Amino acid sequence: MRTLRMRTPAGGEISGTFTLGPGETLVPAAGPTMAAVIGDTAGDEQHRIRIYTADADGVELAHEDAPVSPGVRALGRGFLWVRRDRTLRPHRLLWWHPQSIRPTVLAEEPDPARRLELRSADADTAILASRGAATARHRIITARDGTVPSCRALTPYGVDGDVAVWGRSVVVLERTDGLLRDASSGGVVAEAPPAFCAEHLQVSGGALLVVGRADGRRAVWQSSDGRQAMWTAPPAGTMLPAFDPAEGRLMLLASSPVHRPQVRPAVPGESLALESTGRASALSLSAVGDDGTAIPITLFLPPGDHARPLVVHVYGAYGISLEGPFDPFTDDLLRRGVAVAFCHVRGGGELGPRWHRQGMARFRYRTVEDVLSCVAELRAVPTIAADRILMTAASAGGLTAAAACLRRPTWLRGLHLVHPFIDPLETLMRDRSNLASTDRDEYGDPRDDPEIRDLLRRLSPLAHLQDLPARSRPLPRAWIRAAENDARADNDAILAFSRLYSEVSDRPHSGHVVHRLTPGGHVGGGEADAADDENLLAHAWMLDVLEAA
Repeated sequence: MRTLRMRTPAGGEISGTFTLGPGETLVPAAGPTMAAVIGDTAGDEQHRIRIYTADADGVELAHEDAPVSPGVRALGRGFLWVRRDRTLRPHRLLWWHPQSIRPTVLAEEPDPARRLELRSADADTAILASRGAATARHRIITARDGTVPSCRALTPYGVDGDVAVWGRSVVVLERTDGLLRDASSGGVVAEAPPAFCAEHLQVSGGALLVVGRADGRRAVWQSSDGRQAMWTAPPAGTMLPAFDPAEGRLMLLASSPVHRPQVRPAVPGESLALESTGRASALSLSAVGDDGTAIPITLFLPPGDHARPLVVHVYGAYGISLEGPFDPFTDDLLRRGVAVAFCHVRGGGELGPRWHRQGMARFRYRTVEDVLSCVAELRAVPTIAADRILMTAASAGGLTAAAACLRRPTWLRGLHLVHPFIDPLETLMRDRSNLASTDRDEYGDPRDDPEIRDLLRRLSPLAHLQDLPARSRPLPRAWIRAAENDARADNDAILAFSRLYSEVSDRPHSGHVVHRLTPGGHVGGGEADAADDENLLAHAWMLDVLEAA
């Protein structure tokens, strides 16, 4: 139970209690007479907003809505949020205030291939983005004097940019050339450092930051302090900006598989001084793709001259970079002498938008080819035990890992899949599939494109297994996890894949394939203790497969 204390319009203080479920957060309003609760308690991405108000009679529930996007903002005298349709596409911007009978629709995106996103907001100004395939359009939402906010289009400075509210200004980031512009005048505010690939804007403690990539790593640039004010995360690590209100300075929270989370001051011209766990050395390797492209690999290698078992991570989709914040399970692997590798294959965002595009749609096959090239390179490392390699992946990475495993099953000792997107063709052929607009941008639209249909069928691990006779392949042991309320991955397809995998394997002993159905959804939900237990079980299974001490 949570207690909500507010002031009534007459100035008195009252309180009321309500339940704040797992996955829910409280969003305060600008004034003291209302607050919102937003969350996804079941993990099925059906986020719900509940708005509470105070009057002389107490605290009461004034409005609720679902499904909505998780980003809810206080704006003017009300709340601003984006509603999702039945396929979970964010498509309608709503504003509610205490005098409303119902929310006001401020903007709507009728194009099923585009999605709305609240990008930035302060007390009376917000930025709304409409995103499609490699394009973005922005609108400025302005609240004045308690009236319904206005909504106007922002003059475009490029087809793929980002916009943020910064103080009394609206700033535009042009990703292509790394320029920051003032939205009112169009003048250049700052130019990004060389070799910095800008991704998006973020305001922290009054500082305008540009988050992006440099040398394949996460990077943060503070534009007001010039080009020298750029910092990079450790190899395959992460970095988040923060603000120290006592000293009024920017801080950075950095982490990696060999760096526990550490907060360091951001000093222009100086790299972050981070303390390593000493569990392993971070080596930068590269494999050669089937078309000659160099594919980066980050290998964490524990000390010692003898051959080490290896856990390989792969993702390669949606322009998301594969990076590893400090994790106790990875730390335990390294402590036990197990090497860990991150394969930065095309389709991810490690080397910018072009790297992502090279693994999208008609080029989706490259993610599989790239990871096979990476595993071949890792197998040749003298201190890696080529017969003790396990591959792990989640969500879209599960497609790549499973497809690679079926191509070269003798290269792996184990396959660990979490909520894998195992049969994209069937999902994308359905008109009302959840999040289909995003997925069709990424994989192509097979409904009217025979080339995409053929490619997705050839890539589909489920379709591959359906074509194989029983007991015909030396498939490695597998641990495959699905979630009860998964809004993205098809649980029926995951179960069918698990059964066929067991039938096709020429190693039919009990426990060769473990299929787990767990509470929660694709990205959350369920009890924390249950999730911890599941991770412990999977970790113990990995150690057993790799024969790690």
